[in-house]
Amino acid sequence: MSDFSFRKAPRDTLTDHVIAEIRRMIIAGTIQPGQMLPTQPQLAEQLGVGVATIRRAVAALSSVGLLDSQPGRGTTVNPDALALLQANALLAGPLNPRQTAMIYEARMSVETRLAELAAIRATPADKAKILQALEEMQAHMDDSAEFTAADLRFHLAVARAGRNELLAQFYHVSRQLLTETIEQLVNLPGMKDGQLRLQWHVYEAIAAGDPHAAREATTAQLRHVEELMQRAGLIET
Repeated sequence: MSDFSFRKAPRDTLTDHVIAEIRRMIIAGTIQPGQMLPTQPQLAEQLGVGVATIRRAVAALSSVGLLDSQPGRGTTVNPDALALLQANALLAGPLNPRQTAMIYEARMSVETRLAELAAIRATPADKAKILQALEEMQAHMDDSAEFTAADLRFHLAVARAGRNELLAQFYHVSRQLLTETIEQLVNLPGMKDGQLRLQWHVYEAIAAGDPHAAREATTAQLRHVEELMQRAGLIET
């Protein structure tokens, strides 16, 4: 285990402090992209907080792609974490509905193409990771943070299966910018059930090696989210 150096978190807004501390360490290079974090009990002891606080912080950072938390396997820093943090700095503060609409439009273009490429290029290991993420989403229907983290793992697995690093980077950036929107959406009525059902269709198309069906299924899944955002007034129609 590497010798990590942590600063003790104060006793107020502990989760936010832990999130900020982990982000600081990534920026400072104390934790390198691709590196494993200490275990949650180790982090809790080193930061002077409870394991539940660490769990919430890791879930929050996983939901935006900075960390990749795999149940039973530990947590790693996303290889693209620095790029994601830089992208977040480009558009600080809450998005207005017009900005959200533009970012989501770009995401749709990128993600549908990645799904097509995944149907062509996915290996059995890629397909297994996509399936595992779906099963984790199903297992966490009652836990919004864990559901969102598993949803991110699904999209990242599809992006990586597409074998186009530039498009995958574009996806990371758009997801990061839409973090607050996604957090608002996850608890809307019908969101989780609809997403899971439609993402199963994406997986089935990729597993069958059908790029046209993968694009259509991804379009349907993203349109479902777009409709929810419109109803909630989060994007311009």
